[in-house]
Amino acid sequence: MSITLLHLIPKDPHFSPAPAVSEAAQARLQQLVPEALGGYDVWEIPGTAFIEPGENWCGVRCPVCGPDIEDWWGDAMDAAALPDGYFDALAVTMPCCFAQTDLNALDYVEAAGFARYSLVTTDPECELPLPPASVQALEDLLGTDLRQVIARY
Repeated sequence: MSITLLHLIPKDPHFSPAPAVSEAAQARLQQLVPEALGGYDVWEIPGTAFIEPGENWCGVRCPVCGPDIEDWWGDAMDAAALPDGYFDALAVTMPCCFAQTDLNALDYVEAAGFARYSLVTTDPECELPLPPASVQALEDLLGTDLRQVIARY
């Protein structure tokens, strides 16, 4: 039996809200997604972690010129990872066009990203991704732009 996690992560991988703001965002998420078979959670991660889509993974492309870069990406992730498995420096040079970017800005075919904070809903009973108005309500509360990562395990 598989589970689905809906992560709402800041587009800024280093963002982490004040505790009261986080509590308000979690309460708002519960209003926006009133049924979640596995519940709701807030992940306050001690380092910058890669939040990935699990079985929904479909690859990664260069955000500048577009080719598949999955083979290169694995090596880039290994090089950027700290001994504890978290990440610090995300800057990279694309192998295809030599553009300067970062691992968080790559074109993940199914959304993925780096974060220290995530609003998480397990097995939400609603259509995913959430509608833009719902995400905007959470962005307004948190004061930052969000990315939805829909993970299946």
